[in-house]
Amino acid sequence: MPDTRVLVTGGSGFVAGHLILRLLADGYRVRTTVRNLNRENRLRETLGAAGADTAGLEVVAADLTADDGWAQAVAGCTYVQHVASPFPPRQPDNEDDVIVPAREGTLRVLRAAREAGVVRVVLTSSFAAIGYSPKPSGAPFDETDWTDTDTPVSPYVKSKTLAERAAWEFAAQAGSPQLAVVNPVGVFGPALGEDLSTSVRIIDGLLHGQPPVLPRASFAVVDVRDVADLLIRAMTSPQAAGQRYLAAAGAPVTLPEIAAVLRARLGPDAAGIPRREVPDWLVRTAARLVPALRELAGLLGPPKAVSNAKAVTDLDWRPRSAADAVTATAESLLRLSSAAGR
Repeated sequence: MPDTRVLVTGGSGFVAGHLILRLLADGYRVRTTVRNLNRENRLRETLGAAGADTAGLEVVAADLTADDGWAQAVAGCTYVQHVASPFPPRQPDNEDDVIVPAREGTLRVLRAAREAGVVRVVLTSSFAAIGYSPKPSGAPFDETDWTDTDTPVSPYVKSKTLAERAAWEFAAQAGSPQLAVVNPVGVFGPALGEDLSTSVRIIDGLLHGQPPVLPRASFAVVDVRDVADLLIRAMTSPQAAGQRYLAAAGAPVTLPEIAAVLRARLGPDAAGIPRREVPDWLVRTAARLVPALRELAGLLGPPKAVSNAKAVTDLDWRPRSAADAVTATAESLLRLSSAAGR
């Protein structure tokens, strides 16, 4: 594959970083975008520390909110992996702050890819676009489901849903490039540096005793390395064109269950992980006053069942277990902390 070039958007992100590592290891020529080239050296250092030979990596500047740079970014690429999307640590007051760059940025990348003759674009969407509307009790969410944005949902959930909808509408009208979509659940796994993703911060918080008590919040988990694997399968498999794939390791897990796994596997390094569970009503009450609890409060109640059968059956995808994913997350955080002398 020495002549096969892949564009990965948002190269400094968690999923994109692992995807670049895998693509380089597989022999692809990789180009990635960052909003500012001041990030290039740090990106190369981070990937190099993870074992990548970055000689085959090209870094260019392009922003989802502007046309500048995208024609150059996609030029000569066979595939585009569109991973970049705003993921705010807190929900914004104005939902358009995340909706507009997510939707318009996706369309901007698709238009540039069409003009450049790209064969296939793989969009990293989210379970947010699938699982935030009611479903009969116990029935698993799968790729046929869509979040209804006319119901009360967070700006982030709305942004991911509208961006994916826009991508499918573009593909239906334009005819090219081919489109495939991967919808990950909560993405965990080895952190590559100190810029932690929202999901990884959950594990970092537990290692530092935060929150001091454990809400019974539940969510499905997937390892970032398995997301990268599925993105590549969706890129190269002929049957993946025009399909979406839910990326999940299996059944949802609760925060107390994650804490128990870490205590069992990390030994003395898990000494600070909380043990006491807290009732749902208390979390919901406290969330009115503590913004950091609002996201967890939204994950209370019956777990949302999910199905990864399509990716497993159609693309022979074999994800790690949720326990292995969260353990790998914690172990990487401990290594980073040790390297920093903390």
